[in-house]
Amino acid sequence: MENSELGEREKKILQTGLFDNLTVQDAFTINALYATQLEPGDWKEDLDRILIFLRKDPIFEEDYSHTLNRLNKFANSMKEVNPSIALERAAKVLTPEMRQKSFMLAAQIGNATQEMRTKKILQNLASKLKIEKETIVP
Repeated sequence: MENSELGEREKKILQTGLFDNLTVQDAFTINALYATQLEPGDWKEDLDRILIFLRKDPIFEEDYSHTLNRLNKFANSMKEVNPSIALERAAKVLTPEMRQKSFMLAAQIGNATQEMRTKKILQNLASKLKIEKETIVP
């Protein structure tokens, strides 16, 4: 796919407002998806694993189908959008304490996947969430 076509698709997604007025649950979901760096062929298994982790957190007390819908919505959209845009918007809705909690949950989810996640991915996420370097898991 050409960059211009990808750019147009990104514009269309951003114009829908999907990444505007995010909730805390949306932000946690975006951060978890970023940390896992989903590969299109393995989505089903990875999404199931992410869903299990998210549902363990008290902020996801909502109905199971709401969490699943949110996860699918952002997973499908984030492959079309520059992840930095999604991360920046997600970080804006979280307090420093919630950023820390979101980072730790995302790191757990990323580490739980079968593929090894690079330190650079988590460092980039920590940077976007303004997490102190001392708290980054090696």
